[in-house]
Amino acid sequence: MSSDPASASPLDKDLLFDAVDLVGNVGSHRRVERTLTAPAREIGGLAMQVPEGEELAVEIELESVVEGVYVHGTVTAHLEGECSRCLDPVEQDVAPRLDELYMFSEKVKADEREDTTMLTGDDVDLGPLVRDALAMAAVERPLCREDCPGLCGQCGFRMEDDPEHHHDVIDDRFAALQGLFDEPTDGEGR
Repeated sequence: MSSDPASASPLDKDLLFDAVDLVGNVGSHRRVERTLTAPAREIGGLAMQVPEGEELAVEIELESVVEGVYVHGTVTAHLEGECSRCLDPVEQDVAPRLDELYMFSEKVKADEREDTTMLTGDDVDLGPLVRDALAMAAVERPLCREDCPGLCGQCGFRMEDDPEHHHDVIDDRFAALQGLFDEPTDGEGR
């Protein structure tokens, strides 16, 4: 996420929580419930996304610990996508768990900063955590049903409409042999 507030998405702004009351007060905690409206298709996995305008429900608890602020809770969302075989619409409701420790910068060694989630000033930025949790919860290859026959690999025909659909494919190298075993007609001999 960009540190420039003007370039942040509306979701990022809604998922930035002020933790100034928790910093330095080990053991204190605060429960937060927030319902957000999803921006244009940027949340979820590659195949399943939260549709624009759909609501996300975030229920978290922020808890002050010695190293920083521990965040735990859930995000609930409705995802939509396409069947990976037939491209029919597919829906999925998810409620992944959120668990992350936002460290104070002075508690993290310089060589460990890249792999550590840190507080941004006195703020907890849940945007990346929520995006990652929803992406991990989303089905990678969604199916409308387990036995979906999909589409014809040659013409794109929907196989469910005609399970007997097929194409006779003759390798060009053997085209000259195509009529070899046909029955002779009208007195043609061999």
